[in-house]
Parts: sequence; structure tokens; C-alpha cells
Amino acid sequence: MLTFEIMSVPATAVVGVQGRKTRILVADDHAAMRQIVSSTLKAYPAFEVCAEAKDGADAITLCEELKPDVVVLNVMMPVVTGLEAAKEIKIISPKTAIVIMSLNADKRLVEAAREIGCNAYIAKTEIGQGLIRAIETAIGSGEFLFLK
Repeated sequence: MLTFEIMSVPATAVVGVQGRKTRILVADDHAAMRQIVSSTLKAYPAFEVCAEAKDGADAITLCEELKPDVVVLNVMMPVVTGLEAAKEIKIISPKTAIVIMSLNADKRLVEAAREIGCNAYIAKTEIGQGLIRAIETAIGSGEFLFLK
């Protein structure tokens, strides 16, 4: 069973993006993982989970419609993978920050995510404080963050 712990609250998690809530789309093919990620994010008052997607194709459609501030994508999903979805999302919503999450920290996947323009790549074991840090980095500095 995957567990998570919420520790300190980063500055943006308190104030959001430009004085409003940071809108986040969560995409994972496992409903339980979507629930864990969404619950983690909802614990922060400045984060709003605006939608959940069961695969990359749904994530693309929802991103085009909602233009979230951040998309959290599982790297391996059916129909359209997280990396394929990230490529499309960068075209249809270029200002949307992208955080890739995976059980697999393969260097090729991490490098592919960075080359596509993703902002962070985190291990699913880092959900909790690691996810918050990845979102902070994605909407803050814009530097690529890798947490394994």
C-alpha cells in the first residue's frame, strides 16, 4: 500500500498562482492513485484539482478545455502515454506546467520528459511532500526537477 505524508506548506501552496488557486489536472490510469494524488493536493488551500483523467487522451482533451496551471501525468497510461500527452499539452496549452510521475526512474524516460519540456519527473514514492515540491518548482523557477 502506498502511503503519503504532508509536512510543511510551501509558499505557493498557501497563496496560489497570481493570487488565485493553482488549478491542477491529475491523470493516472489507476483510480486509487488518482485519489491519493488528488487528496494530497486538496490538503493545500491554494491548490484546486480541476479535473481527473484516466488516460493520456482524456488528459489532452481536458487540458484543451480547462487550461490548468499544472498537469500531473503518470508516465505509463493506456491509449496515450504520459509522455505523448505531454507533447500535445505543450502545443495546446504551452503555459501549463507538467509534472510526470512514475514507478520507473529510467534515465531515458527522465531525459525524454525533460526534452519534451516537462517541468518535473518524480517517483510515485515521492507523492506527498515531493509532489508539492515538484509543483512548486514547476510553477516557480521553471527548472527541471527530478525526484527519485
